Amino acid sequence: MFAILSWVRHLLLVIPAIGTIWWGDIGSPAVYVAFTLMTLLLARVRLLKLQPFAFILFAAETALCIYISLHYHGITFLMLLSPLVALFEQSTPWKDLNHQIAGCLLLLIGYNITLIHQPSMMVFVANVTFLLTALLLIGIRMTSVQKNEAETLYDQLSLSHLELSDARTRLVQYAKQVEQLAQLEERNRISKDIHDDLGHRLIRQKMMTEAILQIYKTKPDQAIAMLEQVRDQMSDSMETLRRTVRRIAPPIQDSQQYSLDHLIQSTRETFGIAMEYHMEGLPYALYPSIEYVLYRNAQEAITNALRHGGATEVHILLRYEPDQIQMRISNNGSVPDSEQIRKGIGMRGMEERVHLIGGQLYWICDDQFSIITRLPHYPKESTLSEGATL
Repeated sequence: MFAILSWVRHLLLVIPAIGTIWWGDIGSPAVYVAFTLMTLLLARVRLLKLQPFAFILFAAETALCIYISLHYHGITFLMLLSPLVALFEQSTPWKDLNHQIAGCLLLLIGYNITLIHQPSMMVFVANVTFLLTALLLIGIRMTSVQKNEAETLYDQLSLSHLELSDARTRLVQYAKQVEQLAQLEERNRISKDIHDDLGHRLIRQKMMTEAILQIYKTKPDQAIAMLEQVRDQMSDSMETLRRTVRRIAPPIQDSQQYSLDHLIQSTRETFGIAMEYHMEGLPYALYPSIEYVLYRNAQEAITNALRHGGATEVHILLRYEPDQIQMRISNNGSVPDSEQIRKGIGMRGMEERVHLIGGQLYWICDDQFSIITRLPHYPKESTLSEGATL
């Protein structure tokens, strides 16, 4: 837009100069052409963005246009529209809108001075032309400012989005590392328990067994007594092993706390509705955070289907894909208008949980209302040590 204004400036100097030649007597053509070329030269010099001389060049161009208009008459008064356009060029030193409006008023005074010898109708048309041009330039300037502000906000938003995406990626990686560290710590603890307790017991039992093999012919009574000790120690070792296994395996109620099967069974028993559950793809182990999000989102979707849709049937489809897991929950209740769906606390909670781990949440309103949760799948990598060896 500003490049076009620069060409318009030059045309506003050339066209009135050429038109005045046919308008009336200009005297010496050489002097007239010289003055015109001087105005074009000043216009070109101003494009060099010589800030210390900007006001001087603007004043010189304006004064020269006024002189030409007063001396040659015709339509040379239109040449003053060139300094008017210059006030709103990108290279102008007067960026403030108030200063530009003040410059327009000063130019309007000089503009009317050049119209002294013009008929009243010409004066009216010329002033209307000047005002319309000024309003157009002010509108262009305000649009440009708004565009620059919008681009700045868009850049800031893009930067914030990138920072949020990086933070989310780091959070997911941190969660994976925390889980792996917890697993490593538990493995090391179990390894230490087995090594310090069961390992030493087994070594002692092995040594006692070898001793029994050596004395059972000569000292059978002592061998039987030692064999009974080995039996008792093996019983203690088995009990220790059972306690270790119990600590490794979580309680049944904990393992089923965020299970979709448990949710479906409890929903059937509580509300007496039909529930269908299908899986597609090859199932794989999920992180606890993924299981938690799927469970909570399914719970909220079922609650909304019963409360707002009056559903009697709910269908849950869990699809395992190599890089993501998708859960689709649909129901036979009333289908809302997609444009009138309002996000309540529950829906916002679903979105927050999904976005926190880099997933997506959206809904489809066709024959049935369906809400879909997509979560990324990060295959577990053996990045940490597997623990001490026995």
